[in-house]
Amino acid sequence: MLCASKLCKEDYLSMNMLIAPPSNAQVDGIDPHWRALFRGDFYAASTSAGHLQTRMGKTMHFGPLRVQRPFFPEGTDLLHMYLLHPPGGLVGGDQLVIDVHAHDQAKVLVTTPSAGKLYRNETELDQVQQVSIKVGHDSAVEYLPQENIIFNGAKGVLNTQVQISGAGLFIGWEITCLGRPEGDALFTEGTLKQTLSVYHDDALLFIDRFNLDALSGVLTSKVGLQDYSAFATFVINRDIESAVMQQLLDLQSECNRASDHLLMGVTQKNGILIIRALAHRAEPIRNQFESIWQLLRPAVYDRNACTPRIWNT
Repeated sequence: MLCASKLCKEDYLSMNMLIAPPSNAQVDGIDPHWRALFRGDFYAASTSAGHLQTRMGKTMHFGPLRVQRPFFPEGTDLLHMYLLHPPGGLVGGDQLVIDVHAHDQAKVLVTTPSAGKLYRNETELDQVQQVSIKVGHDSAVEYLPQENIIFNGAKGVLNTQVQISGAGLFIGWEITCLGRPEGDALFTEGTLKQTLSVYHDDALLFIDRFNLDALSGVLTSKVGLQDYSAFATFVINRDIESAVMQQLLDLQSECNRASDHLLMGVTQKNGILIIRALAHRAEPIRNQFESIWQLLRPAVYDRNACTPRIWNT
């Protein structure tokens, strides 16, 4: 793994361009804001026994963003990686950049040990998280982070882009919670610009844009969040077989009929499954998505679900 002091000139210039601070972000030539980056390449290699093993290749990190050592709870062909961001959250002007590339036949599961946090912002600078995931031919990436909590007064920009090649598989979700309803810290001011885009062989497969100003009425609108403070999207770039799809539709009906604590919608488009959810807190969505992941993983990946152990801590 490379830290900033060991980067070659080309790596440093590339990194600096990627997360260069805004022109007004410096005071007396010093940038007071966190700028953190992790970039990792993952490769499949053959063992002496002829089996495939996923290995972490060249990585680069800058600032307070690290990964724990790789775990292989499902065998050496599938690597579990935990992303750690020690400060625990972003304030005005902070930037977090995550770049994951699974090369052909590599298999990676990426998760986080705790929720991301975008704190109240007293500056004119956005809090930015940029995630780029590249899925090579016949490789697989599962991106299953904990939720992002957008505190009252935050100015968040969350952008996730997934690029899939050939028969690559992407399974991923994003869960967002506005404010902290359990602590009566509602999201009454602030902004959020969030984008999730998925490309297959350079063709746009799915894009979801959400631009929110707390004062705009979107939080309460019937065509907006309907007074729910947590929302999420779960996508898989596969067509789901009819029997499994029926299980999902039954789950949707049961969920929406049971109460107003969690609403769910399931849509199968050409080449991609999209599941959306609304709730008053992130936890019901996360629990539901974990259950759906356990249902779908054998169907699209031919592997039983193996819960990352960090979820149990």
